Amino acid sequence: MTTETTPGPSLVLYHAWASSASRKVRMCLAEKGLPFEARVVDLNRFEHHQDWYKKLNPSGIVPALMVDGRPLVESNFINEFLDEAWPEPPLMPADPMLRHDARLWGKYIDDTCLPAIQKHNWMHHFHPMAREWSDEELERRLAAIPTANRRHVWYRMARDPYTAEELEAALDILRDMMDRIEARVAATGWITGDAYSLADIAATPYVIRTEELAPEEVSPEKRPAAAGWWSGIKARPAYKAAHMEPFNEQCWSGWTPPA
Repeated sequence: MTTETTPGPSLVLYHAWASSASRKVRMCLAEKGLPFEARVVDLNRFEHHQDWYKKLNPSGIVPALMVDGRPLVESNFINEFLDEAWPEPPLMPADPMLRHDARLWGKYIDDTCLPAIQKHNWMHHFHPMAREWSDEELERRLAAIPTANRRHVWYRMARDPYTAEELEAALDILRDMMDRIEARVAATGWITGDAYSLADIAATPYVIRTEELAPEEVSPEKRPAAAGWWSGIKARPAYKAAHMEPFNEQCWSGWTPPA
């Protein structure tokens, strides 16, 4: 007697290797053990601002996850979809109050920590390119960007780069993030409650960059509970499977995962 199995949905991830939001989704897919086709969107060539990609994500940002040809956007929402569609292993707490806390943490990461890390990422990678644009090229580039806040950041990269004071203030936001992680994991072992969850995944790309920018902020001497939590995160098979290599390496156009 033979049994037929119904194939699961087709998953295609449009992503960039160094993108923090893309890293969150890759890590969630790896935790779920879900096979997917990865298609790299080359940010250096502004593919995310091209019309074909904006049909998938009108905001012109990565990632976008195609599920049987239907695009899903916004990394936190994508990860919640994955957890609901494939509930094993669970990555959201069962308790409604803790689920609310996990969502609130994800919003804090996106609203507060993402802009802080972007200041450093963009100054490192995009400012040297954008400052060479002529006024005409700058106008052409800005016209292709669908959101006002992103147009403003690109204008700053070209004509009004972040100051040392702004970059230090951004690091202060990341230090505060690490303080919050220290307090949470010292109390319960994980960011939300006593189990690994999407809240931990949401923080991971930002802790990576904090460690790269200011290693002392993730040290056992300064934040012992957070350092222990971080060692556990990096030891997870999904961390390696999601390819969390250094930001400066993954920014290179044409970077591919090591064999």
